[in-house]
Amino acid sequence: MASEPPPAPPAGDPAANTRRKPRSRRRRIATLVVLALALLLLLDQIGVRELSGRDFPQTDPLSPALRVHVEALAAPAWAGRVPGSEGNAAAARYLADSLAAAGVKPFPSLGGYLAPLAEPTSPLGHNVLGWIPPEGPGEPRGTVVLGAHFDHLGKTDEGLLLGADDNAAAVAVLLGAIPSLLAQHPRPYGIAVAFFNTEESPYFGTPRQGSQRFVAALPTEIGGLTSIRLAVVLDLIGGVVWRRTAETIFACGAEKTLGLPAIVDGVHEPGLDVRRLGIHAVENIPGYAPQPFSDYDVFRDHGVPFLFLSSGRTPRYHRASDLPDTLFYDRMARTSRWIASLVPALAAAPPALSFDPRGEDLAADRDTLRFAFDAAAKPWSSIPGTSPITAARILGDRSRLDAMAEPGHVWTPEDARSIERASFRLQCLLYRYPVCFTL
Repeated sequence: MASEPPPAPPAGDPAANTRRKPRSRRRRIATLVVLALALLLLLDQIGVRELSGRDFPQTDPLSPALRVHVEALAAPAWAGRVPGSEGNAAAARYLADSLAAAGVKPFPSLGGYLAPLAEPTSPLGHNVLGWIPPEGPGEPRGTVVLGAHFDHLGKTDEGLLLGADDNAAAVAVLLGAIPSLLAQHPRPYGIAVAFFNTEESPYFGTPRQGSQRFVAALPTEIGGLTSIRLAVVLDLIGGVVWRRTAETIFACGAEKTLGLPAIVDGVHEPGLDVRRLGIHAVENIPGYAPQPFSDYDVFRDHGVPFLFLSSGRTPRYHRASDLPDTLFYDRMARTSRWIASLVPALAAAPPALSFDPRGEDLAADRDTLRFAFDAAAKPWSSIPGTSPITAARILGDRSRLDAMAEPGHVWTPEDARSIERASFRLQCLLYRYPVCFTL
């Protein structure tokens, strides 16, 4: 026979009320926690959204010319400038014609602007090289290399990748700097304008990479690698997704050369915020071996002073959405003028820049990251897509960076690791990598 259920407690039974109260309290607490998290998610996105060049009208007189170059290089007809393709060859011819139109001559020893990636010819195409010889009294003081790659990926599973920011933007910025460079007299340095091919995978880091080929077969007018005063390499210089860094480019690698940080810090262009960041903070991904990102790597490997300029990856990196109308052309124009001002600043500096592969400037890294994290830690100015968990990690990053600014702080290896983790959290948020809180 089924047992009878226990009788219900009489109304107003104190014991039953006592049992119900903890359960009710837990439900209320859980509800409040869920509401608090939802509020954090909402607050995180108030006043912030992913930006692009569409949010910034063109006002700089140089911007239209830069856009013309980007639209030509990223035209669908050239299908992403894949090495070995007709689109890549057409882009190389366009760059050669652009150098000639700007008044830049080829290296006499090459007999033209196109330098094959292998001898006697290469099925992958050519680097495109121009030469602005030194001019004026006194002995020449070496060569400044201004470089950017022009190839891209083309057809992928993602669709047709045209590569406006990667890397037509950087090519356009260097072309934009040329008139000012040619107008400088005297010029104690020769200037090599190098548009590298085959930077993208699968060529990166191999002898087939365009910058590797350039270094392996320098034009005779340059001489040896020791004659290169500085290599300035640009990549991903046109994108923008966060208002805090809309006017900012990052100058990486100066810390490896004695005297170069002061030169970089001393060059100013109105409306452009150039902030130094150690190359270790770009390359040292937590949990992985250091990963170089662009054509500066071959110069560093050979002990050549280098400077890597970038505005950083955006969610459009290696995507079909990397199109000309997403770029911030006014900032690109200011970058062209900043580069043109950097070269005479080098001329005014002491003649020797000493490369130190162990060089670092953790104080500059700290200051650059504090500039970013002060805004990233505030819900109303955070990076689009910041989750509550990542926001908590950002608060920890900011606290550690602030501690590094205390008077009398003694730098430790753990500080360098904290800087690298904070830098990559910033980078992966700008790139919209989904698990930034794990870094």
